[in-house]
Formats: sequence, structure tokens, C-alpha cells
Amino acid sequence: MSATSKYPTTDDPAPAYLSKATPDELARMVVGLTEELWVLRDRVMVLEQVLTETGSLKPESVDEHTPGTDLNERLHRERQRLIQRVLGAPLSVER
Repeated sequence: MSATSKYPTTDDPAPAYLSKATPDELARMVVGLTEELWVLRDRVMVLEQVLTETGSLKPESVDEHTPGTDLNERLHRERQRLIQRVLGAPLSVER
């Protein structure tokens, strides 16, 4: 893609690895990512429950927590890394 274009156009098409993907293949990719997301959400919910049951965590602690500067910066870096890796993948393919 050109430096000014962020999305595929007729002059600047999608990266080759997406151009031949079938709807079924793309659907399998989305289902696979959704499965992985559920595993993570499930584990976080279980961890919160176990920590609450053992008295290590108050039920509202996670929802009410305000990250400090260090954690906030780390969360921002990791969020940006994930966005770039997942959503930026089609934009960073060499032609």
C-alpha cells in the first residue's frame, strides 16, 4: 500500500495473503480468535472468583482499580502492540 493509503483500493489492493482467502477460511480465523479470547476471559473470571473466595480480593476490587503510572504505561504499550500485531498485519505486508 502507498504511504497515504491505509485501506485497500483498486489501485492499491489487499495484501496477497488475504486476496485468495475464502469466506470459510476467514470465518475459521474469526472463530479461532474468538475461542482464544473466551479461554482468556474464562480464566480471568475463574482467577477473580478464586481470589475472592480465598479473601485475597474483594469482589469489586478489579472493577474499581485505577492503575498507577507504571501499570498504565505497560497496559498502553501492550494494547498498542496487540492492535498493531492483529489489526495492522494486513497493512504491514511487503509486496
